[in-house]
Amino acid sequence: MKGPQLSALIWLANLLVLAGGAFAGYQIWSEIRADRDATYTKASTPVTKEKRLTWADTVDPAATADHAFYRDTMLSPRKRPDIMSISPTGSTLEKDTSLTASGGAGNPTSYNWAIQGATPAGVSLSAKSGKSTTLKFTKATPQGSSVTVRATLPDGTEYAEQSYTLNFSEKVEPERTDAELAAELEKWVNSQFTLLRLWYGPEDVAKAVAISKEAGNATLLFQAGMKFKEEFTKEKALDPKVQKLAAHDLTIVRIEWDHVLINGPSRDPKYKDRYFDVKLSPDPKAFQVPDVSKLGKTGKIPENKIKLPDQPPPDPRIEPEDPRPKESSYDAATDTWTLGTDDYKNVNVDDLAKYAKVVHDREGKPLGIQISDDIPEDNTVIARGGRKGDIIKAINGEPVASMSDVRRIVRTQYNAGTEEFVVTYERDGVPGTKIFKAPKKK
Repeated sequence: MKGPQLSALIWLANLLVLAGGAFAGYQIWSEIRADRDATYTKASTPVTKEKRLTWADTVDPAATADHAFYRDTMLSPRKRPDIMSISPTGSTLEKDTSLTASGGAGNPTSYNWAIQGATPAGVSLSAKSGKSTTLKFTKATPQGSSVTVRATLPDGTEYAEQSYTLNFSEKVEPERTDAELAAELEKWVNSQFTLLRLWYGPEDVAKAVAISKEAGNATLLFQAGMKFKEEFTKEKALDPKVQKLAAHDLTIVRIEWDHVLINGPSRDPKYKDRYFDVKLSPDPKAFQVPDVSKLGKTGKIPENKIKLPDQPPPDPRIEPEDPRPKESSYDAATDTWTLGTDDYKNVNVDDLAKYAKVVHDREGKPLGIQISDDIPEDNTVIARGGRKGDIIKAINGEPVASMSDVRRIVRTQYNAGTEEFVVTYERDGVPGTKIFKAPKKK
């Protein structure tokens, strides 16, 4: 055998050895890989008597800690979603605050919002879904109230919560009293009108002369029952300056010997539904009382601008005979009280005013007038069918929110000829009505 042939034979033998070694190595590696895959598969899908707990199965209000543990510890970082959060974090809030959610699987652009547990008074969310919502609360919310807000992924697989302490800090204007509002209205009335003369007598002839600054110092003639909204319209008042007075909801109640009684709403827009009777009194500098002792001698009374009646008016100090029934009567069939003149004259809303208070709802809106538990059993209100705790809500369909409303409605409607008054009330949560008939107006 020649040298080259021997050399080729040796190389062929080496190749066979290498191929055999590679094949044997591959077989060993394949067996190791198969064994490893089988072990991994068995470890990743354990067979137990208990149901396998996954991260998505832990979304439960009672398992918040377990849910976070499975997400942050047990899950692979590659499968672990961004942790959900709500900002601002738990703190004390003093006014309405915007809350924003972020994170969670897929970083969604919308979340579901809800308040957990009992909701304190005046607390609400501006939106039930979205990236953000506003936690709103009012002065009705008790100071130091705690509220928990939750943001949840749309599919419900994850949520985040934040708790807040609520301390409403917005300045709250104190409730103004009727006395303060009436004094403010009276001051305004006397600043707008100057009372010059009074003619005192029965209601149908009593008059007063006043000057209106707003109407360019125009001279006005006042008499009982006159309503500015009706008297100074374009049809009745030619002067454009005088027509401005129709914008005021004022009514002349009556002419007294030393003042004019005017009814009008509060000047404070917040209490514009409250009406009061106020006095327009003479200006001492403008109101000149003539000296009677100088008549026919050295003094003279200026010409009176008031047109007097053809016949002298009756003496208002002498009470004329009244033909109307004096005694009150009750009709059980219709549950109606017909008031006699004695009852009507001697018993008025003051009997109710002593033992009544205005009640409000949670938002501060007046519900009506409640009869106090302190009212005596022999009080006229009780005698006419009222009960302790009753809430008077309306008279002839007009809501009442104060004693001023009661006086205004009764007086205005009675002067307009109304004789029957239907009182709507609430007793122990049950609505009811009572009917009262006033004596026919003379």
